[in-house]
Amino acid sequence: MPSLINSRMNSNIFKLSCLGLFLSLLSSCGSKEDTNTSLENSEPTLFTLLPSEETGISFVNKVQNSKEFNIFKYRNFYNGGGVAIGDINNDGLSDVFLTGNMEPNKLFLNKGDFKFDDISESAGIAGNKPWSTGVVMADINNDGFLDIYVSNAGNMEGNNHDNDLYINNGDGTFTEKAHEYNLAETGFSTHASFFDYDKDGDLDAYILNNSNIPVSSLGYAEQREVRAQDWEGVPKIFRGVGDMLLRNDNGKFVDVSEKAGIYGSLIGFGLGVMVIDINNDLYPDIYVSNDFYERDYLYINNQDGTFREEVQKWTNHLSLSAMGVDMADINNDGLTDIFITDMLK
Repeated sequence: MPSLINSRMNSNIFKLSCLGLFLSLLSSCGSKEDTNTSLENSEPTLFTLLPSEETGISFVNKVQNSKEFNIFKYRNFYNGGGVAIGDINNDGLSDVFLTGNMEPNKLFLNKGDFKFDDISESAGIAGNKPWSTGVVMADINNDGFLDIYVSNAGNMEGNNHDNDLYINNGDGTFTEKAHEYNLAETGFSTHASFFDYDKDGDLDAYILNNSNIPVSSLGYAEQREVRAQDWEGVPKIFRGVGDMLLRNDNGKFVDVSEKAGIYGSLIGFGLGVMVIDINNDLYPDIYVSNDFYERDYLYINNQDGTFREEVQKWTNHLSLSAMGVDMADINNDGLTDIFITDMLK
């Protein structure tokens, strides 16, 4: 199952990359002299802090309030800062992609020995859209080179929040082709995952979206009633640009969300997605963490191109205001455990 393994590897790489980014940003908080002094006086640790002056990875996701655009105008004003790590040039070294909300995206090429070059401009990946959020590296066109998919959001007019797909040209440059692959217009995207859910040998896409309406526009009782157990009987007015499952049909991604049993509701405020085989049947399943009033989703793969939502059958407690999600076998019993971060509790 190369695609599922790749998904798991991407998940682990993402967690390691967040740690590396955190350490890198910490180094910019004080002077190099202060950092060295602190390291000399501290006990031996498993990790060594490397300042950005040495690594070449220098990036700050600056977010500035304005009268026209701020946390009161856009609910997810402080969401963003995606990280992806992968070998874009097949030299055996892991490269780093960082997304910015009000800053251009950055791609750092690994030169070895923890030295990186900023090749963002020459690679053509900086982008011109605000509020880039999640980013995924995956070989979408199956040519042996990692491509880059950037989710964009933001309460903006027009198509400047369409997602970007940077196809790897194999020479250190990329070409944006999201519209060509039908991966551009998706809504206010938080993140994406590429995996072969139907086992036909190519990568399909799950697009995690955050509702485009104010939370206050729906009362608590209304939101509870809107939650869909299935599509039958759900008024179209409540079918927003929710999460999307896109099947790869010969390089063109086709929206099969409704047919496959994926919910698309105005109350789906998706903030986390994990693809993993939770029931050990060798087919990838999907866990989605939702913010605010909507409960999380656990889509079990039916092995026929469809999914069934069974989060209540698999859990005896659910979080509200769920943010990030991670899944792994914590106690080595061969079963997948679930970790959810909750902002409310």
